[in-house]
Amino acid sequence: MKNGNYDNTEGFTLTWKTLRILLFLTILLSGFILAGMYLFYSNNAAAEEKKLCKTYTSIEIRPGDSLWSIAAEYITDDYDSVQDYVREIKRWNGLETDEIHAGRFLIIPYHFYQ
Repeated sequence: MKNGNYDNTEGFTLTWKTLRILLFLTILLSGFILAGMYLFYSNNAAAEEKKLCKTYTSIEIRPGDSLWSIAAEYITDDYDSVQDYVREIKRWNGLETDEIHAGRFLIIPYHFYQ
């Protein structure tokens, strides 16, 4: 070692200044990686914390509508099937059969994230 330099057999010289710069860049790069990981995971956690809420809307039954056509139009991904959704519409409206009439109103439940 001469004057704080490390010499290898191929003539490459590594000085203390170069070592400090490499160390600084390594720490800086690590900081960027950790900050990116923090932002990625905190955004995912915020998305998972959104609450699933249920609400409803009222629609007027049009000529030619059926419970099944209305359910197919308003169903969201939170329901397993149109059949399950029809059952829920019937429950919300106190219906015992699938019979509905044009000009009347139906309560249509749906989910959303808040």
